[in-house]
Amino acid sequence: MKMTKSILLAGIVGSSFFLTGCLAAAVGAAYVVGEEVNENDGDFDPLDEIVDG
Repeated sequence: MKMTKSILLAGIVGSSFFLTGCLAAAVGAAYVVGEEVNENDGDFDPLDEIVDG
């Protein structure tokens, strides 16, 4: 019984790390899309600020 609880706890902890990564990726993608929509220059260039310096 104790082994089953340990495996269940490991699964919950592991899935929380996975979901946190997915959430961070979604927030990053939403930021890039929001920036590109508000730019109004007609180009989709999410790295323009990094490349331009």
